[in-house]
Amino acid sequence: MQTISTLETYRAMLIDTQTGKVLLNEVAYRIISDQAPEELPIYVETRDKYLSDPDSFTQSSRSKDEVLGIGEVVVVTTFTKVVFPIISPILQFLLEKFTEAFQAELGEEAVSWVKKLFDPQPVPQPIFTQSELEVIAFTIQDIAAKEAKRLGLEEHQARTVSDAVIARLALAKK
Repeated sequence: MQTISTLETYRAMLIDTQTGKVLLNEVAYRIISDQAPEELPIYVETRDKYLSDPDSFTQSSRSKDEVLGIGEVVVVTTFTKVVFPIISPILQFLLEKFTEAFQAELGEEAVSWVKKLFDPQPVPQPIFTQSELEVIAFTIQDIAAKEAKRLGLEEHQARTVSDAVIARLALAKK
């Protein structure tokens, strides 16, 4: 099981490089296109806010306005706002797993393979056995759940993000 400090490392590593930012952008766009296409008009602004300051990105969604004494204010969180903090540590975890599997073909090959998972017609070669995929799927779900809890996000939205990634892994064909 992953620890929160490991998840923070995953997230930081992905957004510290241009290649990581491009990967995050392409995967997040594909997931939002598939799961919430009505939110595409806010995509670029949301992405840019996340990339400029990922640590404070979800701060406003957790704040509550009780100054007027009228009780808790419900803050509407768009799916787009949930995708970025959930998908970042998941992608970094996948890159590490693919890098381990590729051993001889590090770096760009791993990024390329992950990108192909999110093409409209996924065609990458499978590199994990069924039992390895089960462990990876469990870890992805665990990362998404822990990030959702840490950030105060809705669990079902985090689950949608993790399920989208797991589905792409399962669709990889020989």
